[in-house]
Amino acid sequence: MRIYFAADNQAESRLQQRFSHVVDVLNSAGVLVMSNLAQRNLSSFSGQDLEKISQSGEILIEKVDGLIIEETKPLAESGYLIAIALAYKKPILYLIEEDKPINKNLLHLQTDKQAAKLLHLEHYTAGSLEKELIDFLQAIEQPGGREFPSIKFTLRITSRIERYLQWKTHNTKLSKADYLRNMIEDMIAKDEGYQRFISRQEEE
Repeated sequence: MRIYFAADNQAESRLQQRFSHVVDVLNSAGVLVMSNLAQRNLSSFSGQDLEKISQSGEILIEKVDGLIIEETKPLAESGYLIAIALAYKKPILYLIEEDKPINKNLLHLQTDKQAAKLLHLEHYTAGSLEKELIDFLQAIEQPGGREFPSIKFTLRITSRIERYLQWKTHNTKLSKADYLRNMIEDMIAKDEGYQRFISRQEEE
């Protein structure tokens, strides 16, 4: 999963530490994080990816699975980013500390049914931030309770593996890709370490 995280690069040290924590939580959950911030643990598109995006006239937001904005300190481009994300039907998590007011224009946006499905406006505390992030990731993964494959992933395999997959899926309704997806879902369900991690986030 790829997430674009936006916040004010000029915010005070307290908030910069908060931003680093957001990135760390997302990384720990297996997310590739793109951002306007200059911080460690940020992944990026390859130079080749960026060149293709530029040449085709596409927008970076189109290439990610969701947008997270932390706007305790106002971010000049937040309105633009939210508008683009809504246009591309990308889920948005808008975060602001609990004692700060949410922009009235964003509150008005939530009166629109389609926008309300994508735009999540959340007040948070230091203690609730991690849960807000994990809940958002889970909402992206399972919109409406059912998860749909949406991320293209290239895997090179040997001819031996290809023969096995052909044999395993022969006379079944499963494609090779479906079979592999099912195997990975089974691995997720049986991975006790990952399940403990998810459970811990849900309980906090």
